[in-house]
Amino acid sequence: MKATVVPTGAQDAPPESAGSGDARCENARRVLVADRNRRRRWPWIPAVAGGGVGLAGYWLGDAAVTVGATTDPGVLVAPAAMLPVAAAVLVAARYRAVVGRWWPELAASGAGASALAHALTTTGPSPLLGAAALAGTTILGSRWWQAHPLGPQVAPLTSSELPALAPPDPEHDRYCLAWAETNGSKTGKVPGSRLTNRVDGPYTTTFDVVLARGVHTAADLLAHRVRLAGGLGEPADRILFAPAGAGQSAARARLTVIHTDPVAQVRYFTAPRVHDGTIQGVGRAVDGTGEVDVVMWNDSGTVPTMIVGSTGGGKSGATNILTTAALSTGVLNLLYADPKGNSSTALAARARIAVIGKTNVLALPRLIGAILDARARIAAQAGADLIFPSRDVPGWMFLHDEYSFVAHDPTTAALWTETVNTVRALGVWVVGCNQSQGQAAWGGDHARSAFASQVIAFRTNSKSSSDLVPGLVFDPNELPLDDARPRRPIPGMAVHAHLDAPVRWDWLPSDADATRMTATGRPAPELTVSTAFDRYFTQPDLHPLDTAAITTVLGPAINGRWQIGGPAATHHLNHNTSTAAAAVGRGDTGARGVLPPGPVVRRAPWGSRSTTAGPAATSSLPPVQTEVLALIQGGTTTTADLVAAATASKAAVHDALDTLIRSRRIARVARGRYQPTTVAAPAAPAEPGSTS
Repeated sequence: MKATVVPTGAQDAPPESAGSGDARCENARRVLVADRNRRRRWPWIPAVAGGGVGLAGYWLGDAAVTVGATTDPGVLVAPAAMLPVAAAVLVAARYRAVVGRWWPELAASGAGASALAHALTTTGPSPLLGAAALAGTTILGSRWWQAHPLGPQVAPLTSSELPALAPPDPEHDRYCLAWAETNGSKTGKVPGSRLTNRVDGPYTTTFDVVLARGVHTAADLLAHRVRLAGGLGEPADRILFAPAGAGQSAARARLTVIHTDPVAQVRYFTAPRVHDGTIQGVGRAVDGTGEVDVVMWNDSGTVPTMIVGSTGGGKSGATNILTTAALSTGVLNLLYADPKGNSSTALAARARIAVIGKTNVLALPRLIGAILDARARIAAQAGADLIFPSRDVPGWMFLHDEYSFVAHDPTTAALWTETVNTVRALGVWVVGCNQSQGQAAWGGDHARSAFASQVIAFRTNSKSSSDLVPGLVFDPNELPLDDARPRRPIPGMAVHAHLDAPVRWDWLPSDADATRMTATGRPAPELTVSTAFDRYFTQPDLHPLDTAAITTVLGPAINGRWQIGGPAATHHLNHNTSTAAAAVGRGDTGARGVLPPGPVVRRAPWGSRSTTAGPAATSSLPPVQTEVLALIQGGTTTTADLVAAATASKAAVHDALDTLIRSRRIARVARGRYQPTTVAAPAAPAEPGSTS
């Protein structure tokens, strides 16, 4: 049976009452069951019809004799016998297209009913005639009942695929009416607007919002999303607005009403999926549009990533998933900076370089500068404008946790801003974690915008409007809360830049989470943070130039890694840049309290020949130039660091830099960044008669 019956009023009923697919399929199944049961009763119709006509003819004949209308009680025998035959002919003519292989049963049933009516009209009812009718019906209906069986051996009935309900007319659609009465009225937030082009999906109902031209845009809908949701009579977290598609008018927008939550259940993180620099399937969109990816690098290079969110929102869990996936590729090493000191002991114990503690992170610029110089040399040797992480040239993941702890330091903020803006071409993926989108938490708008190439924002406690970061169409402060007392953010709910709907991230439980789940009787998760790190972390061997740069600053690796700070520290990062640089310039690497930084790698500008410069090269320089040159040779390479480290004034440092550049003792490799050259000191004039 292909026709289905939809309950009356379903077209006008709300989606949650009768418009759901489950209710319609169940209704169609009931229709099929009722039709099958009715068909099984059809073989009894000829016997009942013949018996009824025969009994009527017998009783009417007796009545006619009684009233004296006739003396023959069988006067109605012929008409009674003809009626079943006529009925069979009419049925055959009416349903000739579907009678098909049932012609024998139909003809035999008509003849049997006619004989039964003739016998009953002639002799009246008797047990013999009843037994004959029962036996004849059983014989004639056996083939029909075999074709329409019942019982446990029969496959369950399933309804055919149901066509989608046609959208109701806007004049009768409850959302269109509610919008016109509240939001689009003169007192509404977007007067003169209306809804049109309804499309129903398995999880959502979408509309086009037609706005008053020159009066409102999609930004007005985003700003008043909660009030507009109230006008529609829906929860605020079930209403989404987004700009219109490409090529459509700016006076149009898109409204999505979520009627079925596709991410209501938590989904555990089970294994990383990475393809061509993209981490796939980290979460699911709440509007049912599918899984969401995070890009590490694309054709334009690496994509700096910002992760923000207050405590308990899922920021740390997302960071663990991204780190697990990134390091599972086997082409990235991890540099982990944790100024807080206890954000992740698991990462601190496994990163190739771990810098723990606020003081150590503030001293990190020297190490970062050395690594970036090495990456630039790798790119120059390869003759490539872009280098991508690979087996031959492994890249880096720079993960900076709790960035706000060091954002107040101008030197550190400037370094990371410059780093994020330049590492795109050097095979370094920078990820910064913070608790807010505010400018103060990033040290300035320049630093924040540098990280904002890809934004993942979990719920924030402060009202940091989404217009702080371009591409966020849903304010992180409005992400949903649970029903607990007090209410807490739903873990894993986040907003991604340039995505219209929030995302629920998969959950990778920590070891503490797994212990608590076991203690409360819940099944233990298959994967925890520690087991995921142990199973999927695959950090390759460093490139020789990377190793040389790190060794210059920190010394040789211990067990293949460097850890600065924390209980398991293996190295120390010099915090007094000026003292260390001066010691290196003097050749005094045994100064009290200063870790010998290892041999100084002095590099000439790319493409030039280099020689070794001895102490005589600086013996004739003025004191300020001698100090500045020693600082640069010791690893202090940026203007801001040189001014902060030198004992001379800012103007004197700048004059010394200009003089050193003109004398080719240093070279400017980038704006505000210098490196020493290794040209020999000027030779003394030759004596007369000398052959040199």
